[in-house]
Amino acid sequence: MPYKVGKKTQTKGWPILKNENGTWKVIAHSNTKTKAEASIRARHAGKHNPAW
Repeated sequence: MPYKVGKKTQTKGWPILKNENGTWKVIAHSNTKTKAEASIRARHAGKHNPAW
């Protein structure tokens, strides 16, 4: 999967990373790890099912 949750930072929380051309880029931040994982699942599901 092209997304993963990074290490928690003190100021912005949990980063959501996307693999673009072999490098991981931060695309968003989340308050909790659970919310970050849910966001990744939603992004992945939306990519594979546009009607979702």
